[in-house]
Amino acid sequence: MPLSDRELHTLSELENNLREDDPGLDRSLRTMMSPEDTTSIYLTLSILGVFALGVALLVAGWTLTGLAVTVGGTLWLLRWASRRYYHPACHHLVPDDTDQCPRCAAASS
Repeated sequence: MPLSDRELHTLSELENNLREDDPGLDRSLRTMMSPEDTTSIYLTLSILGVFALGVALLVAGWTLTGLAVTVGGTLWLLRWASRRYYHPACHHLVPDDTDQCPRCAAASS
């Protein structure tokens, strides 16, 4: 349910008052990353790590193991992340414990 204009105005005033009262809090809130950003960063680092491990095994002479880790590990991570973090109908990034996508619910209201 979207907020009314009065509620949005009140919320904006509260945010401005908090920012004026505590500049340290304002700075820390501005530098915080959203859960979507951190999930993307961790997923990217995991994929790069598995890929690097596979390439290192290939260079070390373990050809079949290196290929299996490079291809299989990367694809497994992508499949795992798509099932855990992305809503199956709309493909938005959502928490794994929600049945309905919050973005789609807000857009349809």
